Amino acid sequence: MTNFLSRMELHSKLMGQMMERCGVDAGQLAQDRLGATLAAAARACMACGRTDSCQRWLEATDGGVEQIPPAFCPNARRLAAQKPQ
Repeated sequence: MTNFLSRMELHSKLMGQMMERCGVDAGQLAQDRLGATLAAAARACMACGRTDSCQRWLEATDGGVEQIPPAFCPNARRLAAQKPQ
């Protein structure tokens, strides 16, 4: 159980950073489709096996301008669709 909770904490942190880095408003994402979009994004992130790639991308883009979600992210299309036009 501890491993699961640690993984959940890590992915929650990464997803939050990814949304922030890509200019996605977490509150707006939570409201989209009555929370279904955020729930689907969280499940996709938890199932993702690219944690190392995600951490490296976040480190490489730290302090930079708003980014386009990386192609390896299972939420790339979902996050891109949430960005304000």
